[in-house]
Amino acid sequence: MIKEKAYAKINLFLNVVNKRFDGYHDLEMVMASIELHDLLSFSKNPSGNITITSDTEITAKYEDNIVYKIALFLQEEFQVNEGAEIHIIKNIPIAAGLAGGSADAAATFRGLNRLWKLNLSLDDMAKLGINFGADIPFCIYNKLCIARGKGEEILFLKKKLKIPILLVNPNIRISTKEVFSKVVEEELKEIKISNMSSAIYNKNYELMARELHNSLEKIAFEMEPKIKEIKHQMIDLGLDGALMSGSGATVFGISKNKEKLKYVLEIMKKDYFKLLTKIR
Repeated sequence: MIKEKAYAKINLFLNVVNKRFDGYHDLEMVMASIELHDLLSFSKNPSGNITITSDTEITAKYEDNIVYKIALFLQEEFQVNEGAEIHIIKNIPIAAGLAGGSADAAATFRGLNRLWKLNLSLDDMAKLGINFGADIPFCIYNKLCIARGKGEEILFLKKKLKIPILLVNPNIRISTKEVFSKVVEEELKEIKISNMSSAIYNKNYELMARELHNSLEKIAFEMEPKIKEIKHQMIDLGLDGALMSGSGATVFGISKNKEKLKYVLEIMKKDYFKLLTKIR
């Protein structure tokens, strides 16, 4: 049996640049992998069938799961006669802006590459992965980076942040497609990513906290006001910075003082998903 960790991600910076002709949006992002992860297990199935099981219902039918779609694609693309039994232990909240589905997809590429001995490099898997989701190339590598385009243009930042963070989600699922559908191109602002990348390179924590940015927050706040409440509560309770990740609904807060993070963790509502973790 082969096991792969599927690490969640957060966006320290997310700016929507414009809308593309193919319906996607050009983005500029600083993406970071965090310790929170799903765990995927892969075993050979001599029958040739691919089966997906999970401790949490992800889709109504496993055939609709991106993990199944990628497994089937790899089996057909590389003419693999063996099947696979894949089990997912789900820890990342679903539709939460943490790239849980993309992380599972990336782990599937890595896991089946090993199981079926496909001899694909990380770069090979990233090129295949972009056809299934914009965050998958990042999740293949799991390295701090600047990502542009749909997310496929990656520039690695050779730094380790290892900053403790608090994740809070009001147990609301947000549709990424719906959030992006509400982006008004005329209202987009030019926000420089260079300030955030400079803060990371120079290990300027205070500047990094100030430069946290997400163009999608306003839209998500209007759709689900609880997200805005969480962010403002984190700031009011004294965290150094807080930001919605991705298209929501998860908000992360940062502080140099881990005891402060623990304090805020205890204060936040009991019915929220809450987790103290760190950037990898």
